[in-house]
Amino acid sequence: MLFRVTSDSSCDITPEQEQAYHIGIVPYYVSFDGVEYRKERQEISVEAFYKQMVENPHVFPKTSLPTVEDFEAVFRPILEAGEPLVYFNLTSKFSSSFQLANMVAEGLREEFPHAKIAVIDSISATVQQGLLVLEAARMAQDGLSFEEAVEKIEKLKKTSCIFYTTADLSYLQKGGRIGKLLKTAAIALKIKPLIHLHNGELFPDGIARSRKRSLQKIMERAIAFFADKNPDDYRVCIGYGYDKAEAQAFLAEFSQAMADIGFTGQVEAYQIGVSIGVHNGPAPLGISMIRKYDA
Repeated sequence: MLFRVTSDSSCDITPEQEQAYHIGIVPYYVSFDGVEYRKERQEISVEAFYKQMVENPHVFPKTSLPTVEDFEAVFRPILEAGEPLVYFNLTSKFSSSFQLANMVAEGLREEFPHAKIAVIDSISATVQQGLLVLEAARMAQDGLSFEEAVEKIEKLKKTSCIFYTTADLSYLQKGGRIGKLLKTAAIALKIKPLIHLHNGELFPDGIARSRKRSLQKIMERAIAFFADKNPDDYRVCIGYGYDKAEAQAFLAEFSQAMADIGFTGQVEAYQIGVSIGVHNGPAPLGISMIRKYDA
């Protein structure tokens, strides 16, 4: 490989993918008490995080940025080996970690003046970011140069989006993603939100009266996305939270719907991790897609 791929832990790829593609992960931190902060993936698993959230529904966990040391622990060995480095950050609309990553990279460029470092605002989050990271890893595995990959990545990231829903707006409201008025109205009317994440920002995408209907609607949104596209030009996945049984049933139904419109690939499934789970509660479920780099 002519360059190495790294990302923050928001990408939610599997440990197996991380190892197979030699992807370095910079962890966010999470706390349930505001005192003890644990590293995502390293000191608290996704399963343990959701279990604690479900068992303590009135406690709203908080995240904290990676430290300078966390970035350097991933970046420095790659640069010392003389390898170019591509780093993917959670959308800068959600976190100031993008500025911190750039600051660390700038400091390392002074230490390694010939280093090639690209800090990329993924304009995405969770499984959407993960698909972008994995496409970049494919580029590295296929022998693309650092410069070729960065150029393709900047175009590719604009082709991705997420359609998702969640059961409880309290977490989004606590995280400042929606207003208190909308949350109050949603609770009073017992509605489920439909949300669209595109170009790094959240957009309301409608409402549904039940969980079942909200899942049907995001599936309809995803199928409509492919109305004027060849679905086989895309990588497609679902992302889910605590309820694996619900996710498996949804995956089976959505996979059939994709097959019905001519998709011959496999719909992947990933568990939404800690850094995004804190803002959506234990019940997010969504669909993401990104154009393949060689399509």
